[in-house]
Amino acid sequence: MTKWLVLAAGVFLFFNGMMARTYGYANSSVYCFNMDYIKFVGCFRNSASPQFVVWATTLVGAALILWSFFRGRRST
Repeated sequence: MTKWLVLAAGVFLFFNGMMARTYGYANSSVYCFNMDYIKFVGCFRNSASPQFVVWATTLVGAALILWSFFRGRRST
């Protein structure tokens, strides 16, 4: 049962990381990311931070999917 929960969490994180948007405002030094499907928004003063959040979410999701795949292959 755990491998299915890990797989679901991985797909959830991977999908939300891939569909996230990053943007900045022209008149201020605020850089934001927006995950539309879960309605999660964050803003930073550094331009690299939103990109780090989006990439980290995507890579953690991919790692969980791969871990679930290899665990499922090993147990059969």
